[in-house]
Amino acid sequence: MQRKKWYAIQTYAGSELRVMRQLEERVRQLGLERYFAPIPGNGGQEQELFFVPVEEVITSRSRRGRATEYRVPYEYDLMVKTNERVQRGDLLARRPPRHLERAAQVQAVESLWRVVVELPNRSEVEYLIPQGHGLRRDVRVGERVRPGMPLTRDASDRYMVEVRGQVVERERVRRVALRYDDGTDEVRIIPESYIPSRLREGVKLQAGAEIEREHKLYSRATGLLKVKEYKEKRLVTVQRIERRRLIPGYVFAKMGLDEDQMRELIAGLDGVIRYVGSRMHPLPIEGKEMHFIQRKAGMAEMPVSETRRPKVEVEFEVGEVVQIVEGPFADFTGEIKEIDRDAEEVVVTVKIFGRETPVRLSFDGIEKV
Repeated sequence: MQRKKWYAIQTYAGSELRVMRQLEERVRQLGLERYFAPIPGNGGQEQELFFVPVEEVITSRSRRGRATEYRVPYEYDLMVKTNERVQRGDLLARRPPRHLERAAQVQAVESLWRVVVELPNRSEVEYLIPQGHGLRRDVRVGERVRPGMPLTRDASDRYMVEVRGQVVERERVRRVALRYDDGTDEVRIIPESYIPSRLREGVKLQAGAEIEREHKLYSRATGLLKVKEYKEKRLVTVQRIERRRLIPGYVFAKMGLDEDQMRELIAGLDGVIRYVGSRMHPLPIEGKEMHFIQRKAGMAEMPVSETRRPKVEVEFEVGEVVQIVEGPFADFTGEIKEIDRDAEEVVVTVKIFGRETPVRLSFDGIEKV
């Protein structure tokens, strides 16, 4: 057996992973596993025989278009931290169950729609609408609304939007009127899905009775988590991470086969073109190229200056004119003067009263014109 060296197998761009699996199966069929140096897989624990270098990238398009956002009020306990990786199904936030401190009687229970509109400065306006009116179909989470727009199907003047913004919450709730033994009254707005089944008009509730069930918020996506703090809420965003091939069209392995065995390994495999080198004599990869492959395979340490965090890719450029979509300068256009990829922020100059004013914004706060 020869000394194990790094080799590259050329294939068609886009077929690298399929070819890698075919090669692994061929190695096992030929009983050549002992000629290969195991390569750490995902998380550095799985062992693989072949390797396709990839990098993790968060693009500005994925943040605005494919990212999953969660509106988390401050009464929830946040179970995650910013820049933490989460998996689909992970617990993000939890609101504990709520109990009555004193005995009370339920005076009335009314079914309502609750619509929350977020303004460009991230503050919110809440609308409570009797379910009998019915909401318009276009009043959905993510839709933009304008002043004077009716919220109900009957276009009632009582339920008109008074602000310009975006719908961030639409849910069925109950308005529960309570009267305590000392004669004081209280009204609570409770989502329907968290109301105990016994909570009905006329029911007498003892001290300690559960008035609202526990609520847990789970991630619907896998990615890198970001948390932003606002006056009325926290905005939790799961940024989806794209895995991009660093060297399209190549599969790598560290092996000690002779040339006849190497040719037998790839003979007849769909998508395999040849080894890097001459057609008859594969050449090992050495020097800088080999160090690069070893680092990406987790077989050598990264330089201190490099980071293992996903790369942030920006679709904006310095000098580009963009539109501001959040904050007090929403609807202004301005020119990008600086881009800070680490902080995921840009500096945009806007004209106010004829003077240019620099404004620092997140990538989410601007859009292409």
